[in-house]
Amino acid sequence: MRNLGRYGRGRMGLMWRLSWPAIVEQVMTTMVSYVDTAMVGVLGAAATAAVSVNAASIWLINGILAGVGVGYSVQVSNAMGAEDDEKVREIIRQGILAVLACGGAALLLFQLLAGSIPRWLGAKPEVLPGAVAYLRFYTLSMPFTACSAIFSAILRCMGNTKTPLFFNTAANLINLVLNFFLIYETRTVTVLGLSITVPGAGLGVAGAAIASATALAVAGSALLWAALQQGDRFRVHLRGIRPNGAIIRQAVHLGLPSALERATINLGQIAMTAVVASLSTVSLAANQIATTAEGLCYLPAYGISYAGIALVGRAVGAKDREDARAYGTLSAWAGGLLCAGTGVLLFLLSGPLAGLFNSDPAVVEEAAQMLRIVAPAEPFFAVSIVLSGTLRGAHDVRYPMVVGLVSMWGVRIVLALLLVRQFHFGLAGVWIAMSVDLILRGILCSLRWKSKRWEKMCGLDRVPL
Repeated sequence: MRNLGRYGRGRMGLMWRLSWPAIVEQVMTTMVSYVDTAMVGVLGAAATAAVSVNAASIWLINGILAGVGVGYSVQVSNAMGAEDDEKVREIIRQGILAVLACGGAALLLFQLLAGSIPRWLGAKPEVLPGAVAYLRFYTLSMPFTACSAIFSAILRCMGNTKTPLFFNTAANLINLVLNFFLIYETRTVTVLGLSITVPGAGLGVAGAAIASATALAVAGSALLWAALQQGDRFRVHLRGIRPNGAIIRQAVHLGLPSALERATINLGQIAMTAVVASLSTVSLAANQIATTAEGLCYLPAYGISYAGIALVGRAVGAKDREDARAYGTLSAWAGGLLCAGTGVLLFLLSGPLAGLFNSDPAVVEEAAQMLRIVAPAEPFFAVSIVLSGTLRGAHDVRYPMVVGLVSMWGVRIVLALLLVRQFHFGLAGVWIAMSVDLILRGILCSLRWKSKRWEKMCGLDRVPL
């Protein structure tokens, strides 16, 4: 805590002003997704399976697009720190080309493979038609998803965290409303004693996908418009837009390791799901519930990470080594302390929290046990999330990728297989391995930040304090 006082309240205040909208956005998006899953779940197990079987492929592409966003947003934060307004505008223009290239490629790929991907991921014959329809309709939004990933990141690194909060939250609410009308058949509901006929398209899983795609299109379009219309200083004109080799090469340098890291972790999660699937049905259900509940615990860290990457990136652009060190350290402290608190709540409320998602006592008890196992690891995970962002802001982009690769494939998966297959720990073995992985990530990222090797990556080692 002594370090916190050293860096002053002014920096802490600025960090929190940038962090809180991103934290609220993460919580709102996650809560709405829970309701979204419940709305589809009413249709039965096949409908739920049709959505969940596609989750891995959607997470994978979203992670890659988030990596593209890192490539452009870090450059924006550097240009903001250097007060190079023209370069900021040029990076935004190049971001549009990235949306067209990456979003278009993702759209084409998914439309060509929509009939095969659910089958590759193990969809049963009774699930396959719904899964194919869901993936085909959902991925029509890929160019808009790319817009949202890239321009949300750019806006945050320009210090505008409220606009992504507003548009992404609005889009999730639009998704809920459209679900209500597109998923279900026309039916009669009773409200305050009055019978009301609610029209419905009865499209089932396809309706849920159409609703999501429409909401993503709204968010992506709005965020693009917001990025282009930011007052006279940063207003972007699209006349004569053409590829800028230097910016594109730097985007690849900064963004590719992040995209590979997300892809590696997502593929590792698929492998872990296969390990869990070899256990009992109760364990499989408990794992899903515990994963869903645990996700609420570390959401604040992502919001703080967005602020950290913007502030460290600006300090790098301004050649201010003291600010870069201070904002990275403050972000890590804030993320770790906040998630230490949520970790305590996760441990104490594990039973009631697991009970929100299932009524089977055996499933709830096993899920609660998993939450108690992972709760002590949450502060470490939060620190790794935040410092991975700040390291990227300082151009140290390969280290978080290596940590993710080693921790997931060299520690979590190997240890889980050993504990489950050799020592018969069951689902607890999977979650112990996960906890060890998360703790290791936090320690390694902390050591990297403390070593100050990142200063050489971004040229701050040559700047006097």
